Amino acid sequence: MIFSNYKKIWNLFLIAAIIGSTLWILSCSESVAPPKSMRTDYFVSVLDTSGFTEELTGNTHVPGAQVFANSISYQNVYQGLTDSSGQARLKDILPDQYNFSITKRLAPEEVFQLTGQSIERILNGQIQNVDISETDTIQVYIHPATLGRLVFSEIYYNGSPSDPVPYYFHDQFTELYNNSDDTLYLDSLIVADADGGYIDDDYIHSVHAYMIPGSGRDHPLAPGEMIIIAQDATDHSSVNKSSIDLSDANFEYFAPDQGDVNYDAPNMKQLHHKYGIDFLYSVMSDALTILKVDDPYAYGYDDHDCILFPKSAILDAVEYRDNLSETKYKRLDPSLDAGLTGGIETYQGLSVQRKISRYEGDRIILMDNNNSSIDFEVLEEPTPGYIVGEEKE
Repeated sequence: MIFSNYKKIWNLFLIAAIIGSTLWILSCSESVAPPKSMRTDYFVSVLDTSGFTEELTGNTHVPGAQVFANSISYQNVYQGLTDSSGQARLKDILPDQYNFSITKRLAPEEVFQLTGQSIERILNGQIQNVDISETDTIQVYIHPATLGRLVFSEIYYNGSPSDPVPYYFHDQFTELYNNSDDTLYLDSLIVADADGGYIDDDYIHSVHAYMIPGSGRDHPLAPGEMIIIAQDATDHSSVNKSSIDLSDANFEYFAPDQGDVNYDAPNMKQLHHKYGIDFLYSVMSDALTILKVDDPYAYGYDDHDCILFPKSAILDAVEYRDNLSETKYKRLDPSLDAGLTGGIETYQGLSVQRKISRYEGDRIILMDNNNSSIDFEVLEEPTPGYIVGEEKE
C-alpha cells in the first residue's frame, strides 16, 4: 500500500513573507539574553563564483540569499537576508563562535535563462567555527546544488521512551516522498548511510546499503505519495507502549545473516551490511542518502569494509546530530546537505520531518534547500504515512 498525503494534516506551519529588497533580520531560539551593550552587529557577504549569479546580475555578489548563524556555545540562531550588494546585517548578536549556512533559491525562469531548463536550483554554502569577537565581517561562497524529486519526508531515528522496554529503537523508519509532478519508479532505488571522515571525497562510504527490489516498473510512486521503509514492519506498540505501529510499512530492512526477524512487508535487498542485527540508524548522529546507480558494486569498497557510491548518484541526503553545534563532524558536504537537523536527546520518541514549502493544487510540495537546518523540523511524535503541517485553505 502506498500512503497518500491527503490524510488530515494538522498543526500550524508558519511561512514568513519577505517584502521588498530590504534586509530581513530576525533572531530566534535565543537561549541567553545579555544586555545590548554586550552585543554587536555582524555582516556577512555572500558571493557566487559558479557563474550563475554573474550571468543573471552581472555581479558575483548574491542578493536575496538566506543567512543562518548558529551560536556554538549558546545555541542561539540568527537569520538574515542579503541586500542588493550581497550583504546581510545580523543586528545585535551575541559574540561567540558561529557556524554559518547560506542558501539562495533560483527560480525556474532564472535557471531557464541560464541553462534552457525550467527547473529550480539551489546555491548553498557554509563556513564553520567563526569567532565574531575577533572580526565584524566574513565572506561566504555558495555553490550550485541539485534539488531532489524524490526526498526524505520524515526520518524517525530517535528511539522510544521506556514503556516498559528501555532503549527501544527497533521502530525506526524512513519515509520517502515524491516531490515532483511525475510518477517515479522506485525499483533499484538504494537507501544507504554515509560514514564520517570522507567529506572531501567524491564518494560516500556506506556501512549499510539496501535496495528496493523490482525489475524496473514494479513500484510506481505517484506525485504527492509516499512510502514507508521500516526497520521492522510490525506493531511496536504491542511491545513498547510508547512506540508506533509499522505493520503497514511498504518495505522493511532484513538482514538474514544477522539473526534478524522477517516480518510480512516486502524485504529490501541487502547490498552491504558491515555490522548490526539490522540497518540501524544511530540515535545520536547519522547521514542517510537515497541514490540510484546501474551497478551498485561497480565502485568497490574502501579499506574499512564500507561500500562506495558516487556523490553524483545521490538523489537526496539528510544529516542529523543530537548536538547541532558539532558541524566539524559533518559527514556530508554542502552540495548534498549544507546543514544539520535533530538537536534532540535520545529515546524521546521524537521525529524529524521536512517542512511544507507550498501547495500545487491539492499536492504538497516539500521544502528542499539541500540544507537540513532549514528544511526540517522536529515533531513531537512520529507520523508515518502523512505530512504534519498547514492544511490547504
